[in-house]
Amino acid sequence: MSDRPRPEAMSVSPLRTYLGEPCLFEVVLDDPATEALSARERRLFVGAINAHTLTTPELELTVHLYDPFDGYTPRTTDDRTFDGRSRLYRRRRATVRVRSTAPATPAPVVDARQLTLVGSATRHVMLSSDATAEARPEFLAPGDLRGKVLRRLRVAAPLLYDELRDLELLRHGGPIRHRVERVHDTTFFAPGTAFESARMNPAGAVAGDAPRAVLIGMHWFEMGGAERWAFETVRLVREAGLLPVVLTSRDSHHEQITRSELDGAVLLPLSEPTSLSQTPGSEPILRALLENLDVRGVVVHHSQWLYDRLPFLKRSRPDLPVVDSTHIIEYRGGGYPVSSARAADFIDTHHVISPALASWMTEVQGVPASKVEMAPLAGLTVDSARDAAFRPRNGERRFVVAFVGRLARQKAPEVFIEAAARIHKVRPDVRFILHGHGELNQWVTDLVRAAGLEDVLERRDGAVPVATTLDEADLLVITSHNEGLTLTTLEAVAHGTPVVSTDVGAQANLIPAEALAPRNVHRAVRGIADIVVRYVGDEDARRRLWESERSAERELVAHPSGRDWFEELVSTW
Repeated sequence: MSDRPRPEAMSVSPLRTYLGEPCLFEVVLDDPATEALSARERRLFVGAINAHTLTTPELELTVHLYDPFDGYTPRTTDDRTFDGRSRLYRRRRATVRVRSTAPATPAPVVDARQLTLVGSATRHVMLSSDATAEARPEFLAPGDLRGKVLRRLRVAAPLLYDELRDLELLRHGGPIRHRVERVHDTTFFAPGTAFESARMNPAGAVAGDAPRAVLIGMHWFEMGGAERWAFETVRLVREAGLLPVVLTSRDSHHEQITRSELDGAVLLPLSEPTSLSQTPGSEPILRALLENLDVRGVVVHHSQWLYDRLPFLKRSRPDLPVVDSTHIIEYRGGGYPVSSARAADFIDTHHVISPALASWMTEVQGVPASKVEMAPLAGLTVDSARDAAFRPRNGERRFVVAFVGRLARQKAPEVFIEAAARIHKVRPDVRFILHGHGELNQWVTDLVRAAGLEDVLERRDGAVPVATTLDEADLLVITSHNEGLTLTTLEAVAHGTPVVSTDVGAQANLIPAEALAPRNVHRAVRGIADIVVRYVGDEDARRRLWESERSAERELVAHPSGRDWFEELVSTW
């Protein structure tokens, strides 16, 4: 890597556009083949080049783009994208040459392997096809016998698989119940690692006329409750007249990267692992951003990559306001709320969405109450129901029980399917809607077929509005293994539809005990089935359930909403 000094601060904005997207580089030599990229592919490709040019802003880079390799998520910035030593890079699609418009002080190199990688002037990027992104296949590498056996077990005995997984999770529960150790500057580098002696080198000064920006760290560009809120904060940042710089690090097809909230944002969709190319303390990407953009704030939405780098950001810019937003305490070690608590010394405001999580932050983790902001997400996707009314059942049609959510482990669609099978034996007149898509799509299809529910359970995906399903639903069922306070619960209550749920996270803040089932999957199936059957034949009880949930929601929305709170906050930046 070059050791030449940084050029004088630019007097013009580092922002450019490529393929219609904002970027921090200029194209020296383009390739006509890039014009055939879809909107999703364009944003991924431009985002990958953003990351690479920020990593080595002193180099002119040749970037090769490759056709998808079936089943794999995009490879945008991981270590193999620097040397191309992977079977994924077979079919070259296009080649462009680019130069950074965001010069920065050279990032220190603390490892010879890193120097070999980032010193190369060539990068290799592979995307996934839009068809693969929409199908969301569960990928199994050739010869993955263990994975195939586990998949068969999950179809034949899905609840047993869940029970075995819960047993494994028991040993990770300590941080949920006890205060975790805070991260300090001195503990930023793990003792005994190759980088133990590395020093954190803060970023340099920023040019006075740099564009005002906000750095936002997201989990990925997919759809979920946390992501919907993250997308909304991007929109609010842009409407406040600031440039959103949105970073993700979770490998994904990033199906939602084309959302309108991301229009005009600088995107950085990172792929892992980056242990060789990105070493602790050097932080070339963040360094270049801080030196070329007037970063007015940092927002962390379930982004471990950004949590890990908050010490660098605060060391570089001590007065930089840092906000994190957490939704759900994970059973596996606490998840992002624990990451938030560990990094509390570098966070100015902890935004939480439920009273239960606010109490956990202050009472268990010892975060000062003055730093915890409880602002629920009511009204994020629907108006918070000032004039909401119970939706009486249309007696001329069959009773409808609905599931709405991502087809992911957390949401436990297998519990809904098993409960539906149990209900169907008692009330064959009940119809079911399973509305969602995700990485478990094929597994869910197999489970529905194995349960013999194909004639009574309708599958829906994002092509159908959630409101349409709630229009038809007489009960919404939340079967999650783990939750915060679900947006779908708030949506359903605002829509006039009562909700039955597993007793997880903060769901009890809204749902009365008589409509809660135990979290344990076998007991959850029995409990949900019994609760649903009880309401199928009792319209008055169904109305009373909704009225109870509506009353609890009114208490919740007495707090400022997340949207109102964040809009006020970002206006001060």
